[in-house]
Amino acid sequence: MNRQNMIPEILLTLVLLVLNLGGSNSQFMPWPPIVTRPLCLHQFTLANHACRFLPYTPLPPPSTTPSPEPQPSPPSLTSSEYEETPVEEECCRWMKSIDSECVCALLAHLPPFLSKPIHQYTAVVDASCSVTFKCSSRIRYENEKSPQSP
Repeated sequence: MNRQNMIPEILLTLVLLVLNLGGSNSQFMPWPPIVTRPLCLHQFTLANHACRFLPYTPLPPPSTTPSPEPQPSPPSLTSSEYEETPVEEECCRWMKSIDSECVCALLAHLPPFLSKPIHQYTAVVDASCSVTFKCSSRIRYENEKSPQSP
């Protein structure tokens, strides 16, 4: 027999052998169910992009000596009197669109003493906008593995 005629026959025999090895009793594993998760990275990116022009307002440093009398503070504006700037409005809108699950999964990496079994985190954008993210037990996020992780 010609060598060129033997190669297709050998390949056909190998394919049939591989297909037959599984036999008629073989079963295919079903794919695991798809768990839909929020697109956290995209949500954080959009909020970060919208809030990038907010002015940084540092907190005053803690007092080392107690002051004898509290200083009178200037009258603050209530949220009904405060007029939001377009930058603050845009930032607030995107902050409100972030899923609590994303924030909780990110903050679950904090040390255990910084979170309680059920807790919430509040981000204050301006006088008229604060966004609260409610989180359940951190154990849930520590035990969950993403589909990409081994």
